[in-house]
Amino acid sequence: MAWNKKHLAVYGLSTEGYQIAMKFSERGYETTIVDERLNSPIKLERRSFSRNKTVDEFFEEDNLAEITSLQDSISCANFIIYCPKIRCDTSEIYYQYDRSLKEIVPLLSKNTILVFWIPLGLDGQSQIISMVQKYTNLKDNQYGLVFLPPFFDEKLNVVGSFGNTSNSLEILSEVIGRKILTSTVEEAERVFCNKILDKFSNFTSKFITLSGLNYASEELFYYNDLFYYYTDLKMIYNTSKRSSQIKSFSSSLMRIVESYPKSLLNYIKDTTKEMNVKPSRAKITILWSKSNYHVRPDLERAASDFLSLIQDVFVDVKIFSFRELVEQKILSTTLSRDPNFLITCSETDFNNIKDKAKEKEQTIIVIKATLPPSRLT
Repeated sequence: MAWNKKHLAVYGLSTEGYQIAMKFSERGYETTIVDERLNSPIKLERRSFSRNKTVDEFFEEDNLAEITSLQDSISCANFIIYCPKIRCDTSEIYYQYDRSLKEIVPLLSKNTILVFWIPLGLDGQSQIISMVQKYTNLKDNQYGLVFLPPFFDEKLNVVGSFGNTSNSLEILSEVIGRKILTSTVEEAERVFCNKILDKFSNFTSKFITLSGLNYASEELFYYNDLFYYYTDLKMIYNTSKRSSQIKSFSSSLMRIVESYPKSLLNYIKDTTKEMNVKPSRAKITILWSKSNYHVRPDLERAASDFLSLIQDVFVDVKIFSFRELVEQKILSTTLSRDPNFLITCSETDFNNIKDKAKEKEQTIIVIKATLPPSRLT
């Protein structure tokens, strides 16, 4: 399916929005990304995506993307992907949503599809629908709302829909590359919450059952796996009714997740002690490749909190992305302290570094921040 005119607007300078923008642009859509802080839309060209693989690189480099108006970018769009970076506490998220929707919803044209890819918690989709109805002059059958799941599965993904979405879900399914099943917002919300709770239940059960083991033959979860969708878990907790079972359950999951950093710190302390390296002499390098543009803030916050936690014990602690590690030649530099303890916080980072670490003459102890923590042997 395709319209005669093909326009996409992504509201929010976010990693998630940029990834969708690339996919739509590859299919011939004229694409703009709106800087939600300034309401300044940037028109993107397909060749820009080929030069810049990540949203961080795109906005760090001096690209010649065209600046357009907010009204033009929103009113001309067939699809609007709403995924701004959250810049407030989870308890204030709906205020952020309301402020931005007040700006863009009055600009919607007939038959526009507004797609939300944001953490919402319980009853969140209904609240978003009410906000849109409050600010638009269109009737419910003159526009469509689609709510994407927090993450996609390989086989089937339920999405919530409201209004006139016509055959737009076929396009979304094709662009995203995943099979989509439309549902009521109530049913989709139930599925979304179950996805998040199931994921964290899996994490926390492994954290408990594998605690104390030096090695686990099962699939390993890394530090950033724990916190990637932590904002969604907090939203479920914040929006659930007091004394309800779901509030108690989500609270228990949050306590277990938040205990992991200290467990990892203890493993690092035991490892340095085993190597007869005092905290004042140990060089700790945290490898954590993350985007500065993620919608959900807890991944970024988890990195800075972990750095502070390690710095409370060890003197020489730095955090780098893999890109920074390579560009600054951190592993190629002769270091004053030997060994160097390298903490990898994602599977991608570990795979990038494992062979490089073995090639160095200096002793590099690679610690995998997994459940349970382990070392490269």
